[in-house]
Amino acid sequence: EYEETVKAARQVGVAVIISIILIVLTLTAQYNQFHKPLIIMISVPFALTGVLYGLLITGWALGFMATLGVLALIGIVINNAIILIDFIDERLAGGSDLRTAVIEAGQLRMLPILLTTLTTIGGLLPLSLFGGPLWAPMTNGMIFGLIFSAALSLILVPVIYSFFVEKLRMPVAAS
Repeated sequence: EYEETVKAARQVGVAVIISIILIVLTLTAQYNQFHKPLIIMISVPFALTGVLYGLLITGWALGFMATLGVLALIGIVINNAIILIDFIDERLAGGSDLRTAVIEAGQLRMLPILLTTLTTIGGLLPLSLFGGPLWAPMTNGMIFGLIFSAALSLILVPVIYSFFVEKLRMPVAAS
């Protein structure tokens, strides 16, 4: 049983690496630059911090099911970051200055991101509370990861975007 668990963990690890590479390549092709995919990928570790705190608070281990929850969570975090970056790009293309575009992105996309987060958490709660040792680690990790990532994405992504434009001279026209 232990050997099968180790084998499955290795296979998931390889799949994660391949997935991350494919995500970065897809985002790089979409934006025609590497800066914006980097901004998006920077937001992922902050969700993982939420997962670890959530598992620590609830007393569950970071096992196989929790790892699968992390993979699902990464997709949600990337989606939230893409939503913010695309909105900032739209505002900049419409003639807004960087500061206005970043503030409007945070203000106007906050409600959709929070509603999506809350509805996802609502859907995960029954499994978190009554799913037992199979589902509880996955859902608890996802719930805390969603809380962390939603709060931090709304602040972190616009701040990092501004930093990349102002300090690193990231081109904003390509999207």
